Amino acid sequence: MMSVTSTLKRNVSIVTKYTTVPLLLFSTTPVLGYLAGGGVWYWLTVFVLLLSIALDPIVGEDPVNAPLEMDAQLTNKLFFRVMLWLYVPMQFLMTLFCYSLITQTPMDVFLTLGVTYVPLSWGEIIGLALSLSLVTGFGATIGHELCHHGNAFDRFMGQAILTPISMADFFVYHNFHHHLTVATPEDHATAPYGEHFWRFALRSTIKKSICAWQVEAKRLARKGSGWLNADNRMIRITIAQVAWLLLLLILFGWATIPLFILQYLFPRMLLATADFAEHYGLMRKQLPDGSYEKVRPEHAWDDSAIISSFYMCQIDRHSDHHTNVGRPYQVLRVMEKAPRLPYGYLNILFVVMVPSAWRKLMHPIIEEFYDTADIIPYALPNTLPERFVERAVIADIG
Repeated sequence: MMSVTSTLKRNVSIVTKYTTVPLLLFSTTPVLGYLAGGGVWYWLTVFVLLLSIALDPIVGEDPVNAPLEMDAQLTNKLFFRVMLWLYVPMQFLMTLFCYSLITQTPMDVFLTLGVTYVPLSWGEIIGLALSLSLVTGFGATIGHELCHHGNAFDRFMGQAILTPISMADFFVYHNFHHHLTVATPEDHATAPYGEHFWRFALRSTIKKSICAWQVEAKRLARKGSGWLNADNRMIRITIAQVAWLLLLLILFGWATIPLFILQYLFPRMLLATADFAEHYGLMRKQLPDGSYEKVRPEHAWDDSAIISSFYMCQIDRHSDHHTNVGRPYQVLRVMEKAPRLPYGYLNILFVVMVPSAWRKLMHPIIEEFYDTADIIPYALPNTLPERFVERAVIADIG
């Protein structure tokens, strides 16, 4: 665990201090595996992630918030945006590099750099394919951050990162629906207490994609236009993703398909587990006029584990992310009234995938939070302890 003395010497969080450097280094592990001679080294990315998961609870948390007087300086510093932009070429280069090696399709850019091609064993192919899905999947956390920025260039860069993993629709749903409806029954990313994760993952993934199209259709309708319009962001996003898939097919043939599917599945699973853990069982109060109260720190589960924060670009300070939507990652704060996850994201996301383990770990914690905090429980029918039922919102998710 970090010592109190070392914590007090800093006035910014560890992630703010080192920005995206650890994640950028992680993104190079497929190349490092190749340079180390291939074989078992093509599993390097997987090994690094497993080591990170093991070390996360040992290294501990980082509760440091930057002084308020530093917010403007940190927010406006171009350096933090540049460090995010660097992941964009990495996302595409790692995709092309791994596809090229797996399919044994030489590319001039890699040949010029001295890459040689030898047939890979199935073990090497699987290790390299998993490495690709992990590296590009965690790139989604960079994409999330960029898509939240107010300027068009950063949002473009965020959508670019999300294109190789077919998640660019995330920009529309997340920015223009999730943040407006979080902790209400209208949000497909808010899981009710008692819901089985695997059901949530399927339901949430499908409904969020559909909702993204609906969001754009409603936006264009307000402008007097139909949904079939060049201004429809979902159409532009879909065309970009299909064009990327076609390029991969042209370059690498039909072996593209299983790799493309794998690149889609891991980040979607990562997003589903994060959504599930971030808002599980939390609901905003509905006001007499039918609207909902403003989002408060109590409406998202928080975490500040150091290694998890590096992988997640500090989005695990999730209460502040929703309470103050415009705050960039380098100034996100640990919120005093936020409910706390018992482990960092890297560990809690795997707990999520085992529903019995999730219930055993989290239900006592959330029930204690219901007892002590000003919060509305949100639950499936017949899942809550009796003492909470009267003030709860009971989910009707079909």
